[in-house]
Amino acid sequence: MKNIIIIAKVIVGARPNPFGMDGGLNIFKKSLSETLKEKLNQKLKEKNMDYKVHVDSTYDDLKNLIQDEDTLLLISPYIKDKVDIDGINKNNYYILRETEFNDGYVEDIITYLENKKR
Repeated sequence: MKNIIIIAKVIVGARPNPFGMDGGLNIFKKSLSETLKEKLNQKLKEKNMDYKVHVDSTYDDLKNLIQDEDTLLLISPYIKDKVDIDGINKNNYYILRETEFNDGYVEDIITYLENKKR
């Protein structure tokens, strides 16, 4: 099974702190990344695609998260300027648009994955 990892936050600053927008203050509402994860897992299952979606909570270096050439990092649009993608193959990451991250819109991600395996 291939892995998709949603990167919603990244460590920044002299005193390392997680940075990134991943939802509001309502503790009863799921985070944006969890909502995206659920919608994407559902669509992948419908399409019989061999992927499993995870949300990163380690804030590890992105290179360490890539296990093989099939691992895909979905990077939040709110941290795209803060992450270090130098040296990472373009096939291993996808910069999410705000509609994808905020609203859980997954159609373009599915299309990207379908085109990637061709």
